[in-house]
This record gives sequence, structure tokens and C-alpha cells, in this order.
Amino acid sequence: MLYYLDDSVRTNIKAVKLLTLDDIGWTEKDLENLISENIAKLIPENQLMVLFQEKPFLEAADIYALDKEGNLYIFELKRWKSNQENILQVLRYGQIYGQYSYEQLQDMLRQYKKTPDLDLAEKHFEYFREVIDDRLSPNKFNKKQKFIVVTNGNDLQTLNAIKYWQDKGLDIESIIYRVYKIGDEILLDFNPYNPEREVIIEEEEGCFIVNTNITWSNSNYREMLDEEKASAYYDRKNGIERIKKGDEVFLYHTGVGIIAFGKAIDNWKSKDIYGDKNEEYYIKLRFDWKIDPDVEADRAVKAWEINNELKSGHRFRQTVFSISKEMAEVIKKLCRLK
Repeated sequence: MLYYLDDSVRTNIKAVKLLTLDDIGWTEKDLENLISENIAKLIPENQLMVLFQEKPFLEAADIYALDKEGNLYIFELKRWKSNQENILQVLRYGQIYGQYSYEQLQDMLRQYKKTPDLDLAEKHFEYFREVIDDRLSPNKFNKKQKFIVVTNGNDLQTLNAIKYWQDKGLDIESIIYRVYKIGDEILLDFNPYNPEREVIIEEEEGCFIVNTNITWSNSNYREMLDEEKASAYYDRKNGIERIKKGDEVFLYHTGVGIIAFGKAIDNWKSKDIYGDKNEEYYIKLRFDWKIDPDVEADRAVKAWEINNELKSGHRFRQTVFSISKEMAEVIKKLCRLK
């Protein structure tokens, strides 16, 4: 719930009125498109690997993802008016996709990543290599399914249906969004899904880590180093929009560590990649330090070194994320000692 603070009587609060999408002239499809373009704000990359997104005319939920144990997460944005069929539709997706074999899941990922020879178990291991010791065998995938329904906070009928199925032992949860309007501004209150129940604290803006995308591409990192830029692609590209001219940016190479840092010298731009229009967002940098991870991996600043210095347990799985100035200074110090 969002409240007005009464600055004249500081013991008073007043609730801001909740709205529906209809109240502001939005359709459920508008919200679906918004979420689709901002998946990074819905799916925590350090906990879940996106497997597939809905395609037009396909009987499917909105998003499918895998956790480190190979369990399948089925995300569904509630499109319909409140009625008892809402949850039954989500369960139907579970009935269909919960029976998918390893090969069928692999085909989904191949379609999503447009890579016909991609190996699911290999990519899953590369993605979660910081938290798992070895590849999962094919029979470990899709042993369990979890359902997540995205719904409006005042949709009591759907929320009550979710509670009913939870009481019956079904692994189902809701992500609640709320819509407010204050003056001419429309506000969306939306918290990302957090399956591991981690405390998520967003750091101040101004310092960022960008992942070099080595899990999904063997060449993107080389272009970033050679052209002095930080990039993100396709469903994760919007994270680059947060970086502004003058911000400090660190490149993190999964499995290796920090391989470069510098300052943004311009605001972000977009370009075509692999024939797809504007699917790369990038920001030009002026590097103060960089190494070649292919021949100088020992000089990279490892995640454990950063965590040792800070006495923390940060993960570095996300495509783009902000860090504290304290962490930025620690990383720069460690880079210069290499």
C-alpha cells in the first residue's frame, strides 16, 4: 500500500487510491507488453534462467524459467476478468509443460535463443556455475513445477483461488502489482519474484557491473573489449538504459571475474545484431583498466576476492546491476594490484 505523508501532522498518513488498468485506459495486453520488455525486473537472473517466452498463437504461459536444480517455473500474467477459470488455465499449462521431456525443454531454449545446436545441460551449468558443482543429468530437469501468477493487488477472487490451491498443496504463488495515479503521474508498484527469499537491496545509481554474455555468446565479450563498450541483448537489453554518461562501469566475465572498468562517455544507443533490429543496447566507455580473459584470466578480479574484501555474499549473475561506491572502490583497488 502507498501512503501520503502529512508533513503538517506527522502522525497522519492517508492511503493513495488503488486503480485498475481500466481506470487508466490500459488493457491487460498493454501490461503484458510492458512486462515482456522488462523481464529483468520480473525474473532475478541470479536465481532463474529464462527458458522461453510466449509466442503469438501458441498455447503457452508468458514465461518459462529453470532454477539451479532444473525445476520448471511457469509465469502467467492474468489476462482475464476475475473468474474461477483463471487458475485452471494456469494449471492447464502445467499439465502440458510439466510432462515435457529434456529434449522438448532443450528445443524451447533453442527457439528462444535462436541457436539450433544449443545444449541445455551445458548452458544450464554455465549459467549456474557459481552455485552448482557439475552439469545436471537430463533426467533431473523438470522434476517439479512451480506456478507464478501475476495479478492486480485488488483482484481478490484470483488471490483467494491461489490461497485455496496453496492449502491443497499446490506449489503456486502470486506476484502482485498495483496501479496508482498521483496528479498526472501513473505509478506501478511491482516487486520482482524472489524464489530464494533473498534480501534484495538496490544500490545507489552511478556504478554498474555489466555481464559480458559469455554464457550465450562466444564473441560479444571480444567486441565489448575491442570497441570499449558495455552491451546487453534482446530481453535483457533494457538494463543498459540505467547507465548514464559519467557512470562507472565494470565488465564481469562469468567464470573469470572483472576484466575491465572505465567511465561511460556517452548515453546509451541501440544497434542491430544477428539481423534483428535494435536488439543490442550499448554504451561507449573509456577504459581505465582491462585484461584479455583468454590469456590473462589470472589477473581478473574474482567474485570471491570482492566478497572477501567486503565480507559479503554478492552474486554476479545479473546482466546489468548497480553496486555501491564502496564496492566500486574495492574492485578498482583489486584490479590495480593484479
